[in-house]
Amino acid sequence: MRTIYRFLRAHVLQRLIPRARLAFNPRKPVEIVGYLSMAVGVGESARLCAGALSEAGRAIALSDVSTHPDENAFAGWMPSHLSTEPAGSRIWHLNPPMLPRAILKKGVGNFTRAFNIGYFAWELEVVPAEWRNAMHYMNAVFVPSEFTRRTIAPLTAAPVIVVPHPVTEKPATEGMRQKFGIEEDAFLVSFIFSAGSSINRKNPKAIIEAFRIFVAEAPSAFLLMKASGNIDRDEGLRELIASVAGNPRIKIVTDRLSDADINGLIRCSDAYLSLHRSEGFGLTVAEAIMQRTPVISTAWSGTVDFCDPDNSWMVASPLIRVIDTHPEFAGLAGAVWADPSPEAAAAHLRDIFLAPQRAREKAEKAREFLLKYLAENSYEKALQRLSAMQAS
Repeated sequence: MRTIYRFLRAHVLQRLIPRARLAFNPRKPVEIVGYLSMAVGVGESARLCAGALSEAGRAIALSDVSTHPDENAFAGWMPSHLSTEPAGSRIWHLNPPMLPRAILKKGVGNFTRAFNIGYFAWELEVVPAEWRNAMHYMNAVFVPSEFTRRTIAPLTAAPVIVVPHPVTEKPATEGMRQKFGIEEDAFLVSFIFSAGSSINRKNPKAIIEAFRIFVAEAPSAFLLMKASGNIDRDEGLRELIASVAGNPRIKIVTDRLSDADINGLIRCSDAYLSLHRSEGFGLTVAEAIMQRTPVISTAWSGTVDFCDPDNSWMVASPLIRVIDTHPEFAGLAGAVWADPSPEAAAAHLRDIFLAPQRAREKAEKAREFLLKYLAENSYEKALQRLSAMQAS
């Protein structure tokens, strides 16, 4: 039944949704639609958008279409400048497979009464049919990186504008090393990932391999990975945890942590290591940069917008064919992604370990670059660009 539904959603529902014939009205409020009360990446994307537009002084409205709302997760979260006036435009922080259900829930008639902007974070250079079919009913598309823009832009006549996630330096819990029993003088390497968004794409196995090479020279080093996912249902996550069982220098945490705890973990790390095969943006990499933690990152896809050899440690990677069982990536003919070298990553860990002061100075440069990049490509500036496009 699920296979039939996916086929109907991709090839029937996506084609039936009509496109609004309205112009963008910069004077009316902007409605942010998304999984606002869920602890998932697209939910965080929507919350970041709402916070940034509210802080910029733009009137906004919120529409929570969460499939599994967690009322406690974001109980204290609520941006200012909320408006009761009907919205003139909407930003949909949902990828195409999530859209038909949300649009039907809000009503198709209601959908066409606003200028609709899709925020699409795709991670490969080949786009599935369902995503291509969704392009026809969006009046504009925002994307998190130049990598994604190059892929999406040829598929639509609508404006496609790069708007990176508006990352800010958030509160960080102190004492995270003590919480997990990590020595204060240990060289701590960290990585945060969601197993649900393709554990193969996040590539934690390569991180473990890189760390095992590095720890042979630095026995006091410690690797802590925070994974989101259901161990009972996710065989890949179970296998990953089993692969490090009994290793006293590697810990994989699946407990639920607050945002402040995760930021605290990143901040007290000596290096943040992301050997992703592909990222639409690379939110945790950007968050590590904001916490002034030296970053080692795959030199491909979304992260190259703000990571370069001057401010980060880049792992050059050959491209290989995508082989994955995740529904989004399975069977995509011609798709490739990165295969970063654990040996190269281990060499970068060694560099940071041997010259910590120089590493911190480089991390500070990364933060300065990211702050400037985010300011130049904000949501507010993207909406101003839409206005200017229409005026001309």
